Amino acid sequence: MAETQTLPIQCPNCGTQYQAPVRSIIDVGQSPELRQAFLAGQVNVAVCPKCHQGGLLEVPLVYHDPGAEFLAVYFPPQVNIPEVEKQRMIGELTQGLMRNLPPEQRKGYFFNPRQYINRQSLIDGILGTMGISQEELDRQRKKARLVEQLMVMADDPKGLQMMIKGQDALLDYEFFMILSDMLERSRSVGDEKGLKQLTSLREKLMGMTTWGKRVAKQEAAVASLKEVTTPAQFLDRIMAAEPDEVDAMAVAARPLLDYTFFQGLTARMEASQGAERDRLTKLRDQLLEITQKLDEAARSTVREATDLLKALLQSPNPRSAVRESADEIDDAFLSVLSMNMQEAERQGAQAALQRMKVIYEEIMDLIEEGLPPEVQLLNDLLRAPYPDGTRELLMERQADMTPEVIALMDQLAEDMAQRQDAEGAQTAKRLRDIKAQAVLLV
Repeated sequence: MAETQTLPIQCPNCGTQYQAPVRSIIDVGQSPELRQAFLAGQVNVAVCPKCHQGGLLEVPLVYHDPGAEFLAVYFPPQVNIPEVEKQRMIGELTQGLMRNLPPEQRKGYFFNPRQYINRQSLIDGILGTMGISQEELDRQRKKARLVEQLMVMADDPKGLQMMIKGQDALLDYEFFMILSDMLERSRSVGDEKGLKQLTSLREKLMGMTTWGKRVAKQEAAVASLKEVTTPAQFLDRIMAAEPDEVDAMAVAARPLLDYTFFQGLTARMEASQGAERDRLTKLRDQLLEITQKLDEAARSTVREATDLLKALLQSPNPRSAVRESADEIDDAFLSVLSMNMQEAERQGAQAALQRMKVIYEEIMDLIEEGLPPEVQLLNDLLRAPYPDGTRELLMERQADMTPEVIALMDQLAEDMAQRQDAEGAQTAKRLRDIKAQAVLLV
């Protein structure tokens, strides 16, 4: 059985027939990025190109994590076939996985894969390999059920207020993260109704819960810093803030918390007396502690990014190493990589520079693979030589040139034009020229 295949789908909402890619093998040893994609409900998703309704496709698949020696077969109950046929398909799935692995990686656990008929139980099994305890899973599941219960009252503020009474302690950071994950999952599968309900619920809960109100206050405090134009104004603003607001303002404006700032705060403290002096002393101690934690976190992040870069440079296959370390690559790593590339170029270290360019190119490929298909198409068109290369690509991808793609071209061209620089203007013109070709050819 192939790792991926294309299946015909008929939209249950509007009846449109279309093709959708389906993955039957998930090997996170070969493609680490698939773990998070599967957990987020982004694998085997079909969205109708006409009405944009869609959802998860419940199909048999095998999940493999060689690091945890975890091999699982998911066989959803919707696939109602005789047991003999089911076991035959399970055998095909596991054999398909083994064929893609070198002999030394085929271990004993391959002959006894764990079988799941429930997607949530498979997800629990995967999370267990990541060190997440059953207690944590139960707590998160309880909060996920609470989200679903509250969704019923998303359009009824009074009913919602009654439902959350006595539940305030549960409606914390973790709860809102779960809510946001569910919202993004609805967005990715084209569940417009669920997306609308979850967005409405989040907006209302932000104004009803202790956690939401605290975050709103912090966001307002940070936003108020845009009005600050002098160091003295910044000092006045942070001295008048509440403790929760101070934390958020310090994180947002760390560069302003320099030696001169603390000199000014100390002078104000020493000029005060009694309760005010005690308050300012506590404020100074709070800010010193925050800045120390932020600076240590920044140093730690740079150290980790530097260590990762060294490991990738020493790897015999940097491209594979990049994909295996995809979860660790973030903005900090890209910043460290960029600085090292500049330094290598300055010193004329061409061999190191070329190796870092390979790493950078593979990261860019990973990022692009995670983009929506229409954005990938526009990137391909922008890279193609104009006009012959773009014309040829437009003819090849004629079926993909939907009204939504044309509209996206217009939006991106407008965004590029508003940048008011030469590169933005050039990209905007290129997009408009390609759009003119597309309108004539499609």
